[in-house]
Amino acid sequence: MTLKILLTTAVAAMALAAGAASAEDLNPQTRANLEAAMHGEAFANLKYLRFAEVARESGNDELAQLFESSANVEANEHFAREADALKLDGTNDANLVDAMAGEQYENVTMYIGFADQAEAVGDLRAAAMFRQIASDEGDHYERYRAAAERLRQSR
Repeated sequence: MTLKILLTTAVAAMALAAGAASAEDLNPQTRANLEAAMHGEAFANLKYLRFAEVARESGNDELAQLFESSANVEANEHFAREADALKLDGTNDANLVDAMAGEQYENVTMYIGFADQAEAVGDLRAAAMFRQIASDEGDHYERYRAAAERLRQSR
């Protein structure tokens, strides 16, 4: 990392530390922008990892390493800094509640809706994939629910 990047990162970290004491103190638009940025960084990370697989499968290790390096920056620098700004570090209870809500939405609403829409236009393979993923999301929900129950019982 160059000195300029290190200094920029340090200044940004100090500004965040000196600024909002909690994520609730952020302006709603800033909060929405941080969430949108995190979604973009997470998507870029996974997309670049997939691009690296394709490059490696085609015998281009140099290109694969470039994609992997960029993916690492997207997740471990950009996403991590944005998550810190949002104070995305709740308690185990709060994190489980958040995870369960997301998985349940994906299980019973999002993927079922996607499957229904795909079926309506004749994209049957995509519809079947969406239904299978919905089932996976239900399994994730149940695993988080069981973990939350174990956490409550351990107190």
